[in-house]
Order: sequence, then structure tokens, then C-alpha cells
Amino acid sequence: MRRAPNELFRLFYLLIAMLGFSPIASAEMGGGSHFIEYLSQQKSNLTQAINQSKKVVAPANETEYAKLVHENQALTTLNQANSSSLANFLISQQKIQSDFSEKIKQLQRVDRSELHPANSQQIIDKINTLNSIHKKIITLIEDNLDLSERYQQILLAQSRYLELWHAKQILHRQLEQSHRDQDNLNGLLNTFYDRSVKLQQQMKAQMEFNALYLLEAKLLFNNQLINFTQNKITELTLQRKLAHADFLLLKSPDIRTLQTITGVYQDAINQFSEMEQALKTIITILKKEAHFIHNDALKSAFSNLERIVRVKVSTITILEQTLQEDLETHQAALKKQLAVRQSLSEYRMDSWPEILAQIGEIPNQFYRYLKNLIFKLYDNYQWLDVWPTVLMCFLIAVVGILTVVLSQLFKKMTRDIARSRLSGHIYDGVLILLQKNAVPLGLILSGVILFYFNHIFLVNYQLILNLLFVVLTFRSLIIIARFVLLERVKDDESGHDVHLFLRIKWLLLVGAWTTALMVLSHLLPLSLLLQDLFNRFFMLFLVAVSIVSWRSREVITHLLHPILKNKKRYLQRAVIMLIILVPITLFTTAVIGLVGYINLAWTMSSYQVELLLLLAFYVLCRGLMFDALELLSEWMVASLSHGWLWIEVILKPMDKILRLVMLLLAVYILFDLFGWDKHSLVMTSLLQFYDYPLVDVSGIHISPASIIKFFALVFIFIWASKWTREFCYRWLYRDATDHGIRNSLAVFTQYGVIVIGTFTTLHVLGFEFSGLSMVIGGLAVGMGFGLRDFASNIVGGLMLLIERPVREGDVISIDDYEGKVAHIGIRSMRLSSWDNMEVLIPNAETFNKPFTNWTHQDSIVRTVIPIKISRVDDPTLVQQLIFDVLAIIPEILNEPASQVFLMRIDEALIEFEVRYFINVALYSRVEVRSKVLFAIMAQFKATGIKPPIPPIEVDLDFKEREPEFSIFKNSPQE
Repeated sequence: MRRAPNELFRLFYLLIAMLGFSPIASAEMGGGSHFIEYLSQQKSNLTQAINQSKKVVAPANETEYAKLVHENQALTTLNQANSSSLANFLISQQKIQSDFSEKIKQLQRVDRSELHPANSQQIIDKINTLNSIHKKIITLIEDNLDLSERYQQILLAQSRYLELWHAKQILHRQLEQSHRDQDNLNGLLNTFYDRSVKLQQQMKAQMEFNALYLLEAKLLFNNQLINFTQNKITELTLQRKLAHADFLLLKSPDIRTLQTITGVYQDAINQFSEMEQALKTIITILKKEAHFIHNDALKSAFSNLERIVRVKVSTITILEQTLQEDLETHQAALKKQLAVRQSLSEYRMDSWPEILAQIGEIPNQFYRYLKNLIFKLYDNYQWLDVWPTVLMCFLIAVVGILTVVLSQLFKKMTRDIARSRLSGHIYDGVLILLQKNAVPLGLILSGVILFYFNHIFLVNYQLILNLLFVVLTFRSLIIIARFVLLERVKDDESGHDVHLFLRIKWLLLVGAWTTALMVLSHLLPLSLLLQDLFNRFFMLFLVAVSIVSWRSREVITHLLHPILKNKKRYLQRAVIMLIILVPITLFTTAVIGLVGYINLAWTMSSYQVELLLLLAFYVLCRGLMFDALELLSEWMVASLSHGWLWIEVILKPMDKILRLVMLLLAVYILFDLFGWDKHSLVMTSLLQFYDYPLVDVSGIHISPASIIKFFALVFIFIWASKWTREFCYRWLYRDATDHGIRNSLAVFTQYGVIVIGTFTTLHVLGFEFSGLSMVIGGLAVGMGFGLRDFASNIVGGLMLLIERPVREGDVISIDDYEGKVAHIGIRSMRLSSWDNMEVLIPNAETFNKPFTNWTHQDSIVRTVIPIKISRVDDPTLVQQLIFDVLAIIPEILNEPASQVFLMRIDEALIEFEVRYFINVALYSRVEVRSKVLFAIMAQFKATGIKPPIPPIEVDLDFKEREPEFSIFKNSPQE
């Protein structure tokens, strides 16, 4: 079979290439062995360099620092060149490897019958040999590249360490120089203070005007020197803060540091702005006073100080601009880090084997970490002296004994007592937490003592402490969940509490593992890929917590109902708000983190956690304050004579004041959390609105500030006017024997407080009475005509208080009303009638109409009862019977004595009049009258005395047609 011309040409070209390849291949094989030896030696050198590279010892001086920096730069440059060469070698070797693979494939497609068998096999063997050599070369190059990258990281770490050392040295020098300057300024300031004292003493002894004015000018100049020096001290303090901030940013340029730095810079800019205003004020004072000074030396001193202050103002202005630019740069860097999104492109299918291998290496790394820590602890322990060892063992023994004793003590104090107050539940919860965690806390404290005495720094065992803190935190959360759901909530028969506890328990266990892995990834440390992976695991845990919390919100509310049912409504609403806000907050934060914005999620979570903690702390403080006031009120009622009065006067206003103070404190903390200081845009706008004139007319100037002050004073004067009368009546005028005078003085004092409060609050609100005199006069005239009855009632109330014809508690009769005076107001008098009705009687009626005051002088009132008997009965016997009845009734007074008079003798009856006296402050006249009549009727019935029969008169009227009869019943008077 004949082949195509192009195929024969290709075969011929391949044979020629193979024939010419043998010498070249032999040469390459010889050079390849040398290259392998070179790469192996380079690998050994890099490994040795990495193993020998330790933490750089701090340089002794600047010369040694410069030498180390030069060596590090040289090694870094050399290593970079080596890495570049190895990368080029790797590219060329990979290309050769690709060519060999292609040649082998071509050789496999050639018909071997057309070639010599020996040559064909020889060529294949040589190609395979060269291919294996190049594979080994590629492997060595890749290993050397990895070692070179690791060595490069070590060199960069050493370079950063040297850079931080140099920055720290510069910071120390700056701080030392700043402290020296501040000491000099403080000494100068003391000199100025002494000079001020001397000048004041000279001014006291000087009487001549010119000399006195010169001393006052010198004192003014010295005071401005003091102000200028104090501003320079403040400037040094701010410069130290800024230097610390810059070093902190250089040391750890993470997102939290940037947030701290922006706050420091913003605060420094605000303080420099205040300093600039203060210096400008000094310039104004110096410039204004210099015109009145005729002493050339002092005037020159004023001018020189003014020039120096102007230079300082210019310097501060430039510094403010520089700081503002740096602040904008840091804010931009902060925004950039917050906007960084870590994508999921690194989590490919082919990368998971490497990720799993790194996860499997975590136990080995943690084991090596513990091994190194234990060896270091053992080595340091070998070098300890006797007394430090004894002291360490003694302290550890004390901690162990205290742990056992406190654990047993907390166990005895933890009793199953029914609690009705929030403070009681918190007390029990704290005791249970301390009792359950006493042993772990004792072990942690013993470990810290052990590390401290063996000179193990915190950075070496910080990972252990953080892991123990994670374990204790989640253990405490599980204990709290068990305490709330299973031990305190005992009236739930549906089993929701048990199911919710198990759900929370397993969720917290998973959260503890994810949090521990996240801590390990950041502090062990692990690769950035594992850090991101464990961060996302933690965000998934937050998603699970938010979902479980949201789905269980009704169950949680139901289980907490027995605890919150007796609480204030605000506390119930706050707890419900927390139950709703916590899941939403956790879910939004976790979703943002899972999307890839980890930095933004952590930043948001910090603000959200602080906000939720603020709300929870506010609710907790309100609950504890409510319990404290309740306990105090119970003590007042049980211990003080007028406990209810102290509760009304002090505790209830104190509760309102404390609630307002706590609210303002929470708002202040919230503003500080968001960085809204007095120089921020929000606070500047609020301060501008605070002084904004809402009403600005002649005599009236009202602003939000005046409105706030007005309501504050109204609250104070309402409280004062409400309790001034009670206070004056019970304590201030307690020596007055006449209760009416006491009451009138107390009422007048109350009215005085009301009048003073009215004028004061209106003045604070913005009413200027001097500018409104004409308007007030016109209103007074108009009110005089339009409110004449009202004015007469007001005057009547004042006259009642002055003349005191009626007092509170008097029994009066006016028109058709009779009862006890309950209250005398400025406009009307309130009368409690015997029908249990409140009757309002205008004060003017007491002067326009006659009325009866039954208890004006005293409460002894005479009652008159007419008694009629038959004509046939013995009047002497009847009189004695009535006296006997009056004697046995206890409500009737013995003094004045009772009287029974024979008033009339008629044809058919005899009429007596019974007069007796009772204390109407104690007994009712109607009730006693009824009791007397019942007793008399019973006595008459027992002795056979009959009631009279009135005579009947019959008139016969005879007429022509119809006779009419009329019967008239005589009245007793007839």
C-alpha cells in the first residue's frame, strides 16, 4: 500500500530528527545530572536557611539596625532573583517536558517496520530517560520555589519586625522628648503661677491708679502666658496620642485598628479646633488691651506674645489640615476594607483535597504548640529559685482550697426558693453560674499563676486562654438555658421547655466547636483560606441561631410569662423587643458575612452587639431599680410613721427622675457609639436646632431650649406645689394650735409656690413681662369684665382662708345641702354630703348666702326632739323614762347635760322637748336621733304609755238640698 506524499515527507523528517537527537540527548543527560545536583544543593541551602532563621534579636543601636536592614534587603533581593530564575527554569522545563510528550506521541504513531528495531528502541529509551530527568528537575524546581516563597515570607517578617523596632524607638524618643518638654512647661507654668500670686499681693498694697493699672496689665499678660502654656501642654498630649495611634496602625493595620485610629484623629482634630479658638481669644484680648498700655516694655511684651500666638495658630491650622487629610485617608482605607468581598472562587472541587489536608494538620499543629509550651514551662521551672517556687505552690494551693470552699458555699446558698422579683432571679442565676464554674475558674487562675511565676508571657498561652474562655462562655449559656427553661419555669405541661432546651443545647455545642475552630485559625495561625472557611462556618452558626430564635419566639414569650406577668409593661415590651431584634440582627449579619463581606459583617456585629447590650442593660437596670424602689417603699411603710407620704413625695418623683436619667444616659452612650460627638454634623445640627428661635416677637422669645427648660421647671413646681401644703401643715406649722390657721398658712404657702412657679416658668419659656406690661394690663381689664364671677370666687376663696368661717372637716348646711367640707380650693369648696355625693359650691356663695357651720367652734352639737304623749299619762314618769333612755345611750354626752322640758299641755296630749348633745365629729346626728327615738318607743311600750289621739272636730252644715259633712284633723298647734 503506497503512502501519501505528505506522510512520507513527515516520516522522513522524523527519522532525520531522531538520528540527530542522540548526541544532543547524551549531552543533555550529562548536563541534567549537574542541574539536578545544583537544584538539590539549592534545596538543601534553602531548607537550612529556613531552619536557621529565627526571630531577629532586637538591635542594640541604630548602627546595628541599619546593618540588619541592609542584610535583610540584600537577602530579599537575592531570594527574589533566585525565585525569578527558578520560575524561568520551571517554564523552560515544562516546555521541554511538553515537547518530549509530543515526540513520544509522534513516535508511537510511526510505523516501526520502516525503522531499524535497535534504533527505535534506543530512541524510546533515551526519550523516557530524558523525560524522567526533566520530571525530577521540575519537582525540584517546584520544591525550591515553595522553599523560596517561605524564605521570602520569613525575610518579610524580619523586615517588618525591624521596621516596628525602628518605629518603636522613634516613638520612645518622641515620647521622651515630649515628656521633657512637658516637664519644662510645667515648671514654667509654676513660675507663672508664683508670679500671679506676687502680682496680686502687690495689687493689694498699691493704691495709686497708674501703678495699679500697670500691675493689672502685668497680671493679665501673665494669665495669657498661663493659658498659652496650658494649650502647649495640651498640644503635647495630643501629639503623644497621635504618635501612639500611628504606631498602633503600623503594628496591626486591621479594621479594628483603623476604627480606633479614626476616632483618635477625629478627637484630636476637635481638640485642636478648640485650642485654635482659645488662642484666637488670647490674640483678641492682647490686641484689645495693648491700646491702653503706655509702658513701652510691657507693650512690646504684649506684641511679642501676640506674634507668637499668631504663629502657633497658623501652625495648628496647618496641623488640622494635615490631620484632616490623614483622617480622610484612614476613613477611605476603612471603607475599602469594609467593601472587600472574599469570593468563593477558592473553594473549587480540586482545592478541597488541599483544604481537607490542612484541616487534618490542625491537631498536629496544636499538639506541637502544646508540646513547645510545656517544654518551655518545664525549662523555665528548672531555673526558678526556691522562694518563688514556694510562693507559687502556696498560691496554687490557696486557689484550690478557695475553689472547693466557695463551690460548697455557693451550693448551699443555691436554694429552690420562689422568686417574684427580677433581682431574685438574677441573684440565683449568678450563684448557679459561680457554683457550676468554680472548678474551671480555679484551674484557669492556677494556670495563670503557674505561667506568671515561670515567666511565660501572655502571647505564648493566649490561645489556651481564649479556648477556655470559649468553653466557659458556651457552658454558661447552657447552664443559663437550663436554669431558665427547666428549673424556674415549672408550670409548662406542654413540654415546650424541654424541647427548646435540647434544641438550644445542641446548637450551643455546635457553636462552641465553630468558635473554637475560628479562634484556632486566627491564633495558631492557619492559612487565610482556613480562616475564611471557619469564619463562614461561624456565620452559618449565627444563621442557625437566628432561625431557631425566630421560630421559638412565641415559645420563649410563653415560657417567660410567669416571670414577666407581674412586671411593668415597659419591661415586658423591652423583652419582647429583644426577642424579635436578636434573631433579625444575627441573621442580617450572618448573611452579609456568608456573601463574602466578612470585615463588614464583623464591624456591623460589633455595633449591633453593643446596641443590643445597651438595650439589655437598660432593661436590666430598670428592673433592678424597680425592685430596689419597691423594697424601699415596703421598708418606709413598715418603719416610718408617715411612710406612704414619703413614698408619694420622694420615691415616685425619684422613679421618674431616674428613668429620665437612664434614658438620657442610654442616648448619650448610643451617640458615643456612633461617634456623634459635639463636633459631628448630627450634634452640630441638634445644637443649632436647640437654640433656634421658634417664636421671636416683641416680649416673647421661645426656642426648643426654653421649651425643655420650661417643662423641667413645670415638673419641679408641680411637685413642689403638690407637696408644699402637706409639708407645711405637718411639719413647718405643726406648733400652731389652731388647725384652721395651720391649714390657711399651708394653703397660702402652696399658692405662693404656684404664683412663683407660674412667673418663673413663663419667664424661662421666653415671656418678658417688662415688654408685655401693656398687653398684660389689657388682658387683666378684659378678664375683670369677662371673668367677673371667676374673680369673685377667687377672692372668696382667699377670704375663706383669711377669715376662716369654714374649715376643712367642718359640718355645714348651705341651701339644701348638708355635709362635711372635704376641700377648700381657690375657686370652689367641695362638700361631701350624707348621700355620699361630692357637691361643688362656689366660694362666693358662702358670702352671698347664709349657711350653718355646725362645727365652727367645736364639734359639740345640740339635738332637739319633740315628744308627744297622751293627756292621761303621768308627765313626771315620762320625764324620768326619757332621762333613763338618754343615760344609757353612749353617744350622748354627759356634759353639757341632757334636758327634758314640758313644752305644752293640750286637751288631748302633752308635748315634751328632749335636748341632748353629741360630738358630730364622731357620730351622725341622724343616726343618734334614730337610736334615741327607738329607745324611747321601746321604753314607752314597756311601761304602757300610749301615743296621743288628736281630737276630731265634726262640722255639720245643713243646707236645703244636700247636707255636707267635713271632718278636720286638728294639728298639734290647734
